[in-house]
Amino acid sequence: MIVKLIKYGLVLIFTYFVITNIVIYLYSKQDPTPDADTLVVLGAQVVGTPAVPHYSLAQRLDIAFDYLQRNPRTKVIVCGGQGKNESATEASVMAQYLINKGIDPKRVYQEDKSTRTAQQFVYANRVLPLGKTVVVTNDFHILRSLMLAKRSGFNEISGLSAPLGWGNGDKYIALIREPLALANSWLFDHPNND
Repeated sequence: MIVKLIKYGLVLIFTYFVITNIVIYLYSKQDPTPDADTLVVLGAQVVGTPAVPHYSLAQRLDIAFDYLQRNPRTKVIVCGGQGKNESATEASVMAQYLINKGIDPKRVYQEDKSTRTAQQFVYANRVLPLGKTVVVTNDFHILRSLMLAKRSGFNEISGLSAPLGWGNGDKYIALIREPLALANSWLFDHPNND
């Protein structure tokens, strides 16, 4: 009896991971709303001194840059505070990256207090009212980010995915980590406006 329960439990867990990764993949393929009021680029690790974006974050910023080039009226908010092992805030590094690529500094706003995805939308809205918004993050992170944005009260929102290639180790980690993070966020992440 115990062995059967363990087998059923393992099948259920495996099925959850497969279905969740399929849904995550499908969400990552959506097209962003054109001519949004605001582009919100979610933070991720910065490395070194002086700090530079980690590869996954640089991909987000490159995708954001392309969108900003095609939509010149859209403003951008880069999000992320300073982690324990970071020499600068993620937002400041991200802002400088976009400015160095040629984005007008007047279009770039920084939200530098958040330490979790669940905080970034609420804090970003304090920097600049979001309006019609496109969220930029890596492909595996789009579904959870949109869920948290909607829980934070932002409904005019779409996603823009920065895909990670299969040659990137983060992609394989995300196949395990993100379904767990999605379940955790669904159950426990209820952003508030404090």
